[in-house]
Amino acid sequence: MKSGMMKIGLPSFILLLLFLAAGLVFYPAAQAAEKEFVWAIVDDYSGPFAATGDEGHKATVLFLEEHNYKMGPYKVKLVTRDTELKPAVGVRRLQEVIDEAKPLVVSSGNSSAVQLAMADIIGKTKGPIFWTDGWDTRLTGAQGNRYTFRWASPNYTIARASLSGFLDKFPEVKKVIQIQMDYAWGYDMAENVEAVLKERGIKLLKTQYVPATAIDVSVFMTEAKGSGADAYIIGLYGKIFGIGLRQAHEFGLKKVMKVFSITGTLNMLRGIGSDALEGMYLADHWNHAMPNEWSRKFVEKYKKRWGVIPGDYAAKKYLECQLMERVVKQTGSADPKVIIPALEKLGEFDGPTGKEYMAAWQHQIVHDFLLLRGKSPGEKKYEDDFVEVIGAGRIYPKQGEKGFEFDRTKDPL
Repeated sequence: MKSGMMKIGLPSFILLLLFLAAGLVFYPAAQAAEKEFVWAIVDDYSGPFAATGDEGHKATVLFLEEHNYKMGPYKVKLVTRDTELKPAVGVRRLQEVIDEAKPLVVSSGNSSAVQLAMADIIGKTKGPIFWTDGWDTRLTGAQGNRYTFRWASPNYTIARASLSGFLDKFPEVKKVIQIQMDYAWGYDMAENVEAVLKERGIKLLKTQYVPATAIDVSVFMTEAKGSGADAYIIGLYGKIFGIGLRQAHEFGLKKVMKVFSITGTLNMLRGIGSDALEGMYLADHWNHAMPNEWSRKFVEKYKKRWGVIPGDYAAKKYLECQLMERVVKQTGSADPKVIIPALEKLGEFDGPTGKEYMAAWQHQIVHDFLLLRGKSPGEKKYEDDFVEVIGAGRIYPKQGEKGFEFDRTKDPL
């Protein structure tokens, strides 16, 4: 009987072993397909720059939807936190998301003061990978770290590419007054503007500083108009950008001087109108009418999904998703220590402004920065046709300059 039971049970036992073996072979592969990492957006969702934060969020969602929330073998979980445009809040929310979600990526960009505080935490904790798009030069300069990357041009480039182009166009400008934001980005921008003016022998009459939360700048416009300056350099962003440019128009500054805004992103231009923009000069990282295939495809997809034409913040956040997907697929990893060297070796690629490349030594993506001219209402071909691209510059720091005596690729991970 025992022998009979053995004869009956042996095939079943062998079959069981075969199933177990098959399970051992296929189970890890099934698990690998289910692996997940977190992509966190810690940005301004409710403060003065909320419109920009919303645009970046939509671009990220667009990319993830197109790829079924997957990058390589990993599912991607999107989580968000609001910085409220306050450094202390941004740091607290960043620490919360690191502790609770352990993200591979943190994406942000609004307010250089918030970005500098967050980059400090990223550097001290050695991760996650931080894609910042604040403009303060120090973010990929003296206060950068190996975990922080940036597409947005630094103030160093903004001043030397766009402002220099503006001054080349109007060599008669000999005296300038400028208005800047009263926080980290504005101070850094003011210093870089001053450096350009000093190199050209142009006199800076005064630098005005205005809070990001201001709702009126008429007193500054009155002072500028009566200053005797040949040009007014406006460095405003968010809600105050629209207020400032409208009031510059209403106070008649264009009648007595040249007006140049060092910013000009689309979501802010919509609230100003072409009557105010006509005759002004502006600058931006990207324009939706850029004549390259990357821009054409992105604008088409974004407009189809969200019903509006995207601005520069959307373009940069979409590109950052593309670059992360490339290195995750290439390495098959979600480990920052594996991903970061791969990002540093990206080299040249197609991006929003055409051919762009990663300057690995400082983790800065090098691309054109644009000079724009405000169109008149009669020149517009469609609703969002506010500006014409009239120039571009690609002037970035060189390794070894003051504040750039480092090589991020040699920093330990």
